[in-house]
Amino acid sequence: MKDNSIGDSEYKLMELIWDHAPISSGELSDICAELHGWKKTTVYTMIKRLSDKGFVASNKAKITYLVRREEVQHQQSSEVVEKTFKGSLPSFVSAFLGNGKKNLSKDDAAKLIEMIENHTED
Repeated sequence: MKDNSIGDSEYKLMELIWDHAPISSGELSDICAELHGWKKTTVYTMIKRLSDKGFVASNKAKITYLVRREEVQHQQSSEVVEKTFKGSLPSFVSAFLGNGKKNLSKDDAAKLIEMIENHTED
């Protein structure tokens, strides 16, 4: 990825590419028209921007992704934590949970604990 920033509309387009790749630009344009009301020129402009940024490749009008969904999600979530919570993951989790207004299921809590344990420095 050259420029790792991605806008909301570009992310929506990437979701479709991740779900359907490889996909022709025409098919992708049709899906976008149906789901989002976007014109073909809008879709093609976004494909070009995503290609210039290194997110997708277009070969003979077939669009494929170069960056996995998880990579983009990680990058975007890291940006939110850094920008909004000054890099504090506990502050982010506290805001997400709403200071007790939202409860986690036991299953979700167990998964989070396991993830934390797997990513804790010794």
